[in-house]
Amino acid sequence: MLKVAVFSGGRGSNTLVKELVKDETLRLSLIVNAYDDGKSTGEIRDFFNMLGPSDIRKNQENLMSPGFENFRIWSEIFKYRFPEDIKHEQCIHILNSFVTGESNRIDNIIINDSDLENLIKKLLSQFLTSLEIYEKVQGREFNFSDCSLSNCLYAGAYEILDKDFNKTINLFNLLLHVRGDVVPTNLENKKLVGIRENGRICYDEAEIVELRSSDRIKDIFLIDEYLDKDLIESKFTTTREKTDYLSRIQSYVYGTPEAIQTISNADIIIYAPGTQHSSLFPSYMTMGIPEAIYSNTKALKAFICNIGEDYETPNYTASEFLTSAYRYLTRNAKLKLPLSDFIHVALVNTSRSKNKEEIRYVENDFPKLEKLPINIVYGNYESATDLGKHDAVSTVATIKDIYYNRFFKELTYEIKVG
Repeated sequence: MLKVAVFSGGRGSNTLVKELVKDETLRLSLIVNAYDDGKSTGEIRDFFNMLGPSDIRKNQENLMSPGFENFRIWSEIFKYRFPEDIKHEQCIHILNSFVTGESNRIDNIIINDSDLENLIKKLLSQFLTSLEIYEKVQGREFNFSDCSLSNCLYAGAYEILDKDFNKTINLFNLLLHVRGDVVPTNLENKKLVGIRENGRICYDEAEIVELRSSDRIKDIFLIDEYLDKDLIESKFTTTREKTDYLSRIQSYVYGTPEAIQTISNADIIIYAPGTQHSSLFPSYMTMGIPEAIYSNTKALKAFICNIGEDYETPNYTASEFLTSAYRYLTRNAKLKLPLSDFIHVALVNTSRSKNKEEIRYVENDFPKLEKLPINIVYGNYESATDLGKHDAVSTVATIKDIYYNRFFKELTYEIKVG
């Protein structure tokens, strides 16, 4: 069975992961960071002082088998978000009614499995108990507007499991009967910030994702605590001053033993497409992870270039996706390691559909791509039914073909030499 490690973000790699997990010849591990702090995840992080569960949960959901007996229930739970206009007391009442047995449902979700019902009651009970204390400390109420129910369950589990984020992830890996593993890059509760080329600071991960701007992100940093925006803007006026300050206060996080072992043992390492600065680059710059990639000389290392532009990478060319990934992979390295030791092959899409005008395709700067010391495989990797997204079947098939061709060439060479 081939061991495949995928650097995954939130939704950017959904179709790829769902296709990979179908293949029973593969053992799939998704490597994910948990710096997300948008919407209800931000509230969870603020009140419970934990990493964000949302990207972890999205990847675990992708690994659930449709044949799993509680697949439908968990799918309903993952989809459920409280209404945007819901009142705090309404939400507390809904959850309390379920926990105490006054109601057999959470809003419109009925849990028919008694063991699962009891477990969810336990998780929500702990969530409510802890939240009541944290609200007193914060001096404000938790904002349940558009809150994901699953985030509440993760927070409850985190509290029960001695505030151990890794144990929390493993609990849900078991509960969801995931086919594979979701592995966190690190367990340190750091905050992701960025600075754009125009000097504007993105004060949290949500701002990196949500800020609609054509100004490029200059750099990203992990820091211990969120910055006081008024203080920073009053003290620093130039882009250079702000960048220097962020460089000085940045934290250096270390990869989990599980993430490093997963990469070290992989037969194929895939850099998935998706949002780069908020989802993927923070994983690449985690100390210990680049070394594990570099040291694994037997694995095929494949990079899947984005098909369409987004606000995190405006006007990025295909070669820039590769060189930017390399920049963060070597950011904290003590030695200057070549690009070819991190990426062997890159899949670059060449399709250009005229059926969806709002797609801004990533430009293929062929002369620069050809100068990179890696193999570039051009092809139509775009889905015919979901333009701007990858056709997971052809993308996965291409990577597997490359791996097996490479493997058999090496095997043939060894036999001849032997």
